[in-house]
Amino acid sequence: MTVNRRSATRHEVAIAVTVVVRGRSIESSLEQTIESMIHNLSLGGAFVTLGRRLAIGTPVSLTFRIPTHDQAIEAEATVRWSSAEGFGVQFDGLRAGEVWALNKMLAAG
Repeated sequence: MTVNRRSATRHEVAIAVTVVVRGRSIESSLEQTIESMIHNLSLGGAFVTLGRRLAIGTPVSLTFRIPTHDQAIEAEATVRWSSAEGFGVQFDGLRAGEVWALNKMLAAG
């Protein structure tokens, strides 16, 4: 039996996203910006296609727009799982207006 550990239902979407991947090496801080797509989304996190793996625990910033919010959502998140297709993140916190707008969009289906 598979156990779903997610606290919120994910919804299939196709939303353009800018991902800033943060990391560290011995020499310096590393940062990489990637344009991609969110393919499922919830109040708790998202799945982003990337075409390569990211290390679990990697901090990322996601910037994306949804029709129920006037401004771009800028969400800090942490990679919780990764595959050859992309990665799943858990949001580190969303503002109240962003939560309201996501709820409204996801409820509309």
